Amino acid sequence: MSPSQKLALVVDDSKMQCKLLSVLLEEENYRVVVANDGASGVQMYIDHQPDLVLMDINMPIMDGFEATRRIKKFSGVGNLAPIIFITSMDSEQAFIKSVDAGGDSILVRPFTPNVFKAKIKSMQRISDLVEQVKGLQQEQQNDAELAEKMMSNVIEARNFALDKIGVIKKPATIFSGDIQLSALCPNGDLHVLLGDFTGHGLRSSIGAIPVTETFRAMTKKGFSILEIIAQINRQMHTLLPGDLFFAASFASISEHEKSAYIFNAGLPDGYLFNEGAKIIQQFASTHPPLGILPQLLPDAQLEVIQVKSNDRIVFITDGIVEARNPPGELFGFPRFEKAAIEGIENKDLISCVLRELDDFCQHCEQEDDISLVDIPCSGWKKIKITNKVAIPEGFSEEDNYFGIPQGALPTWSYHLHLTGKLLKTVNPIPLVMSQINDLEGAGEHWQSLYTILTELFINALDHGVLELNSSLKDSAEGFSQYFNERAKRLDKLAGNVINAPNDFVRISLKYFPLSHGGKMVINIKDSGQGFEVLDVIKDNSIAMNDGLKLSGRGVELVNQLCDTLEYQEKGTLVTASYIWHV
Repeated sequence: MSPSQKLALVVDDSKMQCKLLSVLLEEENYRVVVANDGASGVQMYIDHQPDLVLMDINMPIMDGFEATRRIKKFSGVGNLAPIIFITSMDSEQAFIKSVDAGGDSILVRPFTPNVFKAKIKSMQRISDLVEQVKGLQQEQQNDAELAEKMMSNVIEARNFALDKIGVIKKPATIFSGDIQLSALCPNGDLHVLLGDFTGHGLRSSIGAIPVTETFRAMTKKGFSILEIIAQINRQMHTLLPGDLFFAASFASISEHEKSAYIFNAGLPDGYLFNEGAKIIQQFASTHPPLGILPQLLPDAQLEVIQVKSNDRIVFITDGIVEARNPPGELFGFPRFEKAAIEGIENKDLISCVLRELDDFCQHCEQEDDISLVDIPCSGWKKIKITNKVAIPEGFSEEDNYFGIPQGALPTWSYHLHLTGKLLKTVNPIPLVMSQINDLEGAGEHWQSLYTILTELFINALDHGVLELNSSLKDSAEGFSQYFNERAKRLDKLAGNVINAPNDFVRISLKYFPLSHGGKMVINIKDSGQGFEVLDVIKDNSIAMNDGLKLSGRGVELVNQLCDTLEYQEKGTLVTASYIWHV
């Protein structure tokens, strides 16, 4: 028997007709199996999966129409075994009933062997074409699965804290239009994104890779979450077709500041849950989905909240709340919230939400991608304090272990002076760090330097130039008030062209190579009125030790990271030295 030889099933209650049809089929290089009633024919079809079926109409136990209906049901949409009715009923009604039952053709007795063979060849030609299409579809499916796997590796496999951030991802097709991203900032903050492109499938996933690369690259360089959102919006407006857009929720969580910055552009409400599974706050969409407008709305700003270490932030896409059950009901927000609360109480939010969804939908066809991210507000990688390097045992200060000759000049210096509008529109820290990396190469010790520069620059801008009082951040209400006031003062600063040169922050760096590492001397000067340095430091120290306030944590962190930290000129000039050992 040739491997290419096809199998035919003949279903007829006449043994003579079965014999005749078998002979004709064998002449066309078919193997043949025979059944003498409709019920047996159905079972033979299931057992043998033939390539062709010849079906009589009038038979005992089960007629040909019913047998054909059952065979078509078993074979499914993807399999085509042509069914030809062989009958003496030469009537219009017989043709109609044959088609309605699922028959592919009809052959009326009497017919000549040549007519029979011609009919078989024509049906087989159609069957062969269908097989070719199926093969192409399978090849396309395999290519799509490989492409999706590669995209997933590019997008998700490089996410930070995969073991701590809970994720639900159930695409409606092979390609998901939803993406989940997480990345660690140089200062130890965590950036998280949950996004949903319009629709689902391959077309809706075209923006996933550029969004991913922008999100990761800008996070790594130290850009703020709002700067990243603005860049992604510009990118999506340029790249996406007019009918596609990108709804997304973003979170930037600072464990050492015990705060989170939230931005929701077109997704369902996000949630802040406490350790007791209570909903503390919800984050409604405050901006159209990204990519619709060329720029973010002028009043676009982050929602700033205080968080505790055991709190968790949860984002969802609309595929969860719009999932349907057989009667067509939506899963909805109340069911989701109930499932999430139960999941947090049982310390397994992901499994609980999935279980409730599956029980509700009861295997209904999924209409949209389903995604969720469950983000703890603490517990990821913290900043390594690699400063205040101790001289190893066996050396003394006279040995000049760090190799800094008296009066030595720096290898290089860097100066940046920002005034007026630039103080609002430019984040200098990624620019500075980019220069340092270009000059000295990458290194883990730059994470601490990034934190020092960020905290000192923000202090100079906020408390020096803008004259904001940090004590506002000691309560949840004060947090929002602080950042709203900050935005207003920055707008006023940017609009004050006449006084622009008088409002400034100047950053100066000097780099000294050491025999066992390096030293960076940082000077940051602002145009503010200054403050009583000793009183503020003393008050901060007492309050931090007592755990009474959240403000001042940045200054305390800088003090830990720096080898020396000195305020001069009433606090408008700060000099810090950072030494690292390699």
